[in-house]
Amino acid sequence: MRVADLARKYELDCTFYWPVEWRSLAYDNGYEPLNVVQAVSIAQDFEIGSHTVTHRHLTKMPFEEARIEISDSKFMLEALFAKPITKFCPPRGYTNPELTDFTMELYQSQRLTKGPGLVHVHPNSGANNGLPWRTYYEMVKSQGDIECWLHSWEIDKYNLWDELEEFLMTETIRDAAAHS
Repeated sequence: MRVADLARKYELDCTFYWPVEWRSLAYDNGYEPLNVVQAVSIAQDFEIGSHTVTHRHLTKMPFEEARIEISDSKFMLEALFAKPITKFCPPRGYTNPELTDFTMELYQSQRLTKGPGLVHVHPNSGANNGLPWRTYYEMVKSQGDIECWLHSWEIDKYNLWDELEEFLMTETIRDAAAHS
């Protein structure tokens, strides 16, 4: 909810990628999950993308199982949120050409976790070449559009809430000044 509140406050376009079994995954990892009412309230204001059913590595399972994870998650999230689910992000960004081809039969886009224009809000993520996220952001922001991604549990774990909000406020002001 805190990420959604920040996105609303700074008028950000966001996509929340959810595994269908987000509640059991949260409990398994020792943190309190969103309840369904909270999830639906987020879905009313933001786009929801699929992140599989169980958040397992798609490339480490038989192709048919991976297909089920990819397709069932779309249909289950559409039923839950009563809206089209057009985006997909494989867990940890792991995919292969065969899985990507199948994904693109069902979704309009597939988002990965590493690559041009992607910044992971994390103190030392491999997705950021092991750099602190703000350092990496400053290095790549001149290369075009940047998309930041995060896990709220990591923001809690690394105590990054204040840093994230300061960044959003600064970048929102900078963006507004550039467009005025």
